Order: sequence, then C-alpha cells, then structure tokens
Amino acid sequence: MEIIHAGIRASYREAGNDAVLLCPPHPLMGGNRFDIRLERVSNALNEIGISTLSFDYKQPFRMGTGEIEDAKIMLDYLKERHNSVSVFGYSFGSVVASNIAEETKALILVSPLKKINSISLRDSPVPKLIVYAVRDEFVPYSESRKIIEMMSGPKRIVELDTDHFYTGTMDQLVNSVVEFMKSV
Repeated sequence: MEIIHAGIRASYREAGNDAVLLCPPHPLMGGNRFDIRLERVSNALNEIGISTLSFDYKQPFRMGTGEIEDAKIMLDYLKERHNSVSVFGYSFGSVVASNIAEETKALILVSPLKKINSISLRDSPVPKLIVYAVRDEFVPYSESRKIIEMMSGPKRIVELDTDHFYTGTMDQLVNSVVEFMKSV
C-alpha cells in the first residue's frame, strides 16, 4: 500500500512481525522506491513473512545528510509497528542505510560505496550481509574488498560475477538476502 509519512512517499507491505526498510539508490541518477532490485527483494521477503517499506527521498536532493534523515524517519515509522526492523541499501542507499544501522537488527549492503556526496559508509556492530559485483562499473573491485575489510563482524559476504545492476544474477542477489534474513 502507498503511504505518505512526514512528507515521504513510500510503499509499505505488511507481511509479518519483522520488517526491512529498503533504501533506494541515488535519486539524481533515477533511484527511487520502484528500483527493480528493491522490488524483487521486497517481494521475496514478503513471501517469507517479512514486512517491507521502500521510500522515495524528499526533494530537493540534500547531499546525503537529508536522505539519512528521511531513512531515520521511515525507520522510526517501522519500529512503531514491528518487533524488529532491519535495513537494506543498494548503492547510494547502502551508505544511507549504514548510517542508521545501529538502531536496527541487521544491515544488508548491496554495492556499497565508501563515500558519496557528503556522506560516508559507517560500520556498526549489527550482523551484516555485504553483496558486491566483481565487474561493478561504479564501485571498483578493490574498493569493495576494502569495504569488506573495514566492516566489522558478524558479516556474510556474497561476491557475484556481474555488473552494478546485477544483470543475470538477480535471483542470486535476492536469494542471498532471503537466506540472510532467515538466519538473523
């Protein structure tokens, strides 16, 4: 169902007591709550009884800090309604997600970046899934490996032989997220 909370448009799908907040990729590059990676992950999580909420960042773009505020608002919305909430972020969204992860059960990073605009990837003690693409056009393999080393445990790493958009490996990406969420 579509909701508007604190001026933020979101797709909220109730499916169970646990929930995952999905942070979209960069809004200036077309990123929004309808991103195919977010949609596929959301559908798969709903099938196993996990509620999901994906949202659009407010406009205008606020260099990342405002987008973190948006994610925090939506996290609080979910925490009022669910027993536990985890956070998922793809690309720019992974940096956003990492900045609110300490307040969640688990963190899922897909193609994380060390820094973008005025925000940087943050570590937290929560369990993590880090998925990255070997042939990512935006996040070099060497940067992905440094990010993995930088992030504390517990962490699960999934390396996929694909590009930034997970072409041809979408099922593997989705299955990795589902299996991780079943384990936390």
